[in-house]
This record gives sequence, C-alpha cells and structure tokens, in this order.
Amino acid sequence: MDLFRIAAVLCAPALAWGLQLLPPTLEATSAPAGAAWQVASSSKIIYIDNSFASKVDTDGLTLIPPSSYDFASLFQEDISQLTGVNWTLKRVDRLPNSANASGIFLGSFNGNASSITYENGSPTSEGYLLDISPISAFIGGTGARGMWWGTRTLLQLLLLQNGTLPVGRAIDAPAYATRGFMLDAGRKWYAPKFLKELCSYASFFKMSEFHYHLSDNYPLNRGQNDSWQDVYSHFSLRPEDESLLPILHGRENETLSREDFADLQSHCAARGVTVIPEIEAPGHCLYLTKWKPELSLAKRDLLNLSHPEAIPTVKRIWSEFLPWFETKEVHVGADEYDATLADVYIGFVNEMSEFINSTAGKRIRIWGTNEPSQNVTISKDVIIQHWQYGQSDPVLLTNTGYDIVNSEDWWAYMSLKNDHMPILPAKYPQFFNESRVLNFAEEPGWQWTPADFNPFNKTMQVPDGSHFNKGAVLAAWNDNGPDASTQLEAYYAMRRGIALTGARAWSGSRGPELIADDVASSVDFFSPLAPGQNLDRVVPSTSPSAPLVAWTRSAKDPETVHLGHGSKGMNYTLTLSVTGPFVLHGPDNTLSLDGNGSLLFNTDGWLYPLRAPWSYLDERFYLVTRGGVFLNLANEHYYCNRRFARKHRLG
Repeated sequence: MDLFRIAAVLCAPALAWGLQLLPPTLEATSAPAGAAWQVASSSKIIYIDNSFASKVDTDGLTLIPPSSYDFASLFQEDISQLTGVNWTLKRVDRLPNSANASGIFLGSFNGNASSITYENGSPTSEGYLLDISPISAFIGGTGARGMWWGTRTLLQLLLLQNGTLPVGRAIDAPAYATRGFMLDAGRKWYAPKFLKELCSYASFFKMSEFHYHLSDNYPLNRGQNDSWQDVYSHFSLRPEDESLLPILHGRENETLSREDFADLQSHCAARGVTVIPEIEAPGHCLYLTKWKPELSLAKRDLLNLSHPEAIPTVKRIWSEFLPWFETKEVHVGADEYDATLADVYIGFVNEMSEFINSTAGKRIRIWGTNEPSQNVTISKDVIIQHWQYGQSDPVLLTNTGYDIVNSEDWWAYMSLKNDHMPILPAKYPQFFNESRVLNFAEEPGWQWTPADFNPFNKTMQVPDGSHFNKGAVLAAWNDNGPDASTQLEAYYAMRRGIALTGARAWSGSRGPELIADDVASSVDFFSPLAPGQNLDRVVPSTSPSAPLVAWTRSAKDPETVHLGHGSKGMNYTLTLSVTGPFVLHGPDNTLSLDGNGSLLFNTDGWLYPLRAPWSYLDERFYLVTRGGVFLNLANEHYYCNRRFARKHRLG
C-alpha cells in the first residue's frame, strides 16, 4: 500500500466534490457546523469494552466467527496503515467518558437493539451506531460484525473527510444478509494471495459472502463435444485422498491444499466475509467424466445420474471436502442439466441435500434450473440461486416457499474478456454493467435492490422485505477459458461491481440511494486505499512527479538484480533499453526478450506473445477481439482488452 498517497489524502485541505460513502449509512444526524473530531490530534488509543470483546456472532454463515476483539485487532492494523501512525488497542472494564477522553471506543450498541433489523424485520448482529464527539468516536455493534462494519464506515469517512469528522451520529444495518460476489475458479486458476486480497477489498464495501465456484470446464456447446477429453476442465481444491487426485488431471500445482483453503476461509471470515464453496454436478462436471467416462451422457460434461456409480462418486467427492468447509451453506451447482431428465435431476438434488445435511449439518444452494417434472419437486430445504428467466421464476419460487438468492444474469453477470462467441443463451459484458444497477430494467434512475429480479416485466418483482429473499450475488465467469484473461483482470472487471452491489444490497429499498454520477469516482478513490489489499498494484512513490522506478545496470551488478518494487497496476509507461536475452520478473508476470528477438509476457503460466500488426486504427492501434499484446511500427506495444489500452515503450 502506498503510504505516501494515504498520508496525502488524510492531510489534504479539501477533497474534490463528488465522493460518497459506499454504502451510505441508513440514518444519520449531524451537529451544528464547526464541531468536529480530528484524527490527527486525537489520542491514538482504541478502547474496547471487556464485556463486549469476547462477543461472537452465531447468526451468520461462517463456522469460524471472529470475536469482537479479533475484529478490533484487525481494525487497529487498518487504521494504523491508513493514518501512518501506530494505534494501541486496550481492553477496559468500562469505556472512558466520551466528554473528556480522546480516542476510539468500541462496545455494544447502547440503544434499542431490537429495532435494528434486516429489511424483512429479522434481528441482525450486523447493525451498529457510530457516534462522533469533538474528541472521540464510538462504535457500538449489535454484534461483533456490526462493530466491524462500523469500523469500515469510520475508515471511509476518515478518507473522505481528510481525517476531520463532523460531530454527529449514524445508525446503520444491512437490508439483506447475503451481499456477495462469485468468481469462476473452475475455468481458471486463482492464487490464494489474490483470493484473500479480493476478500479484503469486498469487505471494505460491506460484502458478506464470497461464492467460490471451484469446478467447471470450457463450454462444450462451442462445438467441443467430440474432442471433450482435450477440453479444459479444472478442480481448484487438492484432495488429501490420493484416489481422488485424477479429478485434477495433472494440475496439482494449480490447486489449494486443505491448509491453503483453511487460510483463505480464516482470512475472509476475519473481515466479515464467508466463503461459500461450489462443487458442480451433475452438469459442468467434465473434471469428473474425463476421469470416469462411463458416467457421462452423450453431452460429455453431463453426469448420467441413472448410472449406479454416478451419485456415489459425487458423494465421495463431497465427503472428502465437507470437513474443509467452515460454512453453514454450500453450493452443489446443479444447473443446465437435461430438462428431459427432470425427475432424476430432482432426485439428485434432494438426495444431495439430505446427504450434506445429515453428514455435515449444512444447507445446500443450487442454481435455478428448468426441471419440468409433474411427479416430484425440489425440497424446500434447498436454496435456489436464480440466474435467468426460463430457468427459474423468483416470484413463483417465493410464493411456494423457497428461499432464493438474486443472481439474475441481466444485471449480475459478466464474462471475463468476452469475445462474443455465441454462448447460449446470452452474451455477457466483459466488465460489470454498472448502468443496469443504477437504471434497472433500462428505466433511468431505478436503482436496483435484491428484490428486483425481472428486467422484462417490471411489475413482476419479489416484494421488498420478503423473508424468502436472502439477498444477491454478482458473478464473474471465465467462459472464455484460462488464457483469456489474467488474475488481475478479474479484479478490474469486478472492481466497481463489488462496491456497487454491496452498497445497494446493504441499503435495499429502505436506505438512501446512491448519487449515480458519483459512483465511479467514489469507487476509483476508495479502491487503492481499501486496507488489506493492493489489487490496484500501487507502487510507493516519493513524489507524484518523479518516475516510480528508474534503474541503470552498472558493471558491478550481478547477473540477476532485485529491484524490490513489486508490480505496477494499470496505466503506466515502461521504457526499456535492453539487449536479449533479457527477463524482467514481477510478482504477477514476466516480460522477456529471447535470443530470437521475440517479446513475451508470461502470467498465470500462459504466454502472451507480442504480435506484429495486421491493421491500424487511431494512433496505429492494432485491435484484437479477445485482447492481445503486439508491436506497432513506432516500436511500442499495447495491451488491449476492449476498454483499456496499456502502453509500454520498449526502446
């Protein structure tokens, strides 16, 4: 994290207009102008009430809930990082008097906690009170998570207000419990460090769930069914049972071990985010059918559920991983199966629901899927994650008593580095479509909430505050395979969507709407500053006008020189004067010049050669549909992903 930039933000006399809290607080009042708490002159002590410090929430989904003190300790790290000053955390039997003691006070919500509810009226431990006095700030949580979310609001305010907060108070609570994002790790490998940074980023905008789609394959409906054994499939967890290693198909080095996954879950839970793992079956399971071809249907990534070994094999895989999963709910996929086999499909879903509940005490989620059976129905214990009309009907589901999650593809879906090849039934944007949340159903000013499902019939929505509506999850898919995009490009695609979805799922219909024109600038402001991550790959600088890195090899330098500056994110110019062979390594990628004069980027284990131009447009860009790296006649190369172009001068 660039402490120079953070310090500059907190010390600046004024920020430009056009920035807002994400999400905004539900209810806020302020004192007369002039009265304010200044973090610079405040005591750098965080006090936590001893009776509240050991509080642990039990109403969330995680099975490893942090205590209030755990959250406070992480808050201490975050505020120390953002202010550039070390803060001290103290447990006290009684909080100091805010009238004459300076610092930050953490404790229990001191009002009527029963009035702090989700939009459906259910009580929540995610609510909080933020009270700013001239010399202190108090955060009182209805639970440990409520206090934690209050610290996120306080940090955002400190950044927005340059470290000077007007005296006032805010009472806040989320409208929905499920405020999540999904990443497709079944068609591309993502490193544990990246996944943890993504959780840290999402937490800053009060996201509560990370849906980890850990198994899948390249779509066979692109004409790949005949060569199915060669089609990319992936399973992102490495089983300890060696007899299950064939589901990895030789890519053990692109998996998370049990220790890795435990660390990921612990890291995310420490910031209020629960990891919801998904293992796909009976569709999208080429990882399984390539191992056991006899279990497939004619469409080779569909499991033949009538085969006597099919369901026992799925249960065997789940039995391996259920002890890993520190969550009360898991996802079994169960989408896009053959609708003519509805009865056996429903039987599979219900059997997996009963098996996982009896084995591990967990509920299951499935994707909403067209299953036109006249004989059997899916158990009401199963949570339906709606993703498309024609597959499921949210109004019908809630009217018949099903719990649902809103992932309607019209607003929620993106396909990373989309090349617009025909994937039925829809084409999805490469980047999250912010306009569809700010103008739902193409209606200007209609700000989406998790109750808004139907963009085609505006009158057919789920009622606000429905007890059957758990919330919403946006989804980033890798339909174009593992080499279509890089890990960081997944972040760039979701960056604004995570903040925007988190804000609207938090506010719901009862909370304040966003200032639409300020959303982009607010996300751009907060993104590099959100603690616990550096997904923007900000490189520390000593001066805004000086080069970030300048280096010339000397005769005394060894063959390999370590500069130690890390990676630089988007929007930079790289000037090199080199002779090959030459390799420039970074944490995220490698640029090399071989003895034949070929320039290559290597990231995530995939090579991206610089290409000679075929045609030129404005400024002699050679544009490629899927993105690529190439040279132009001015000896410069650009990386184009249809929205951004990154320019690097080579010499």
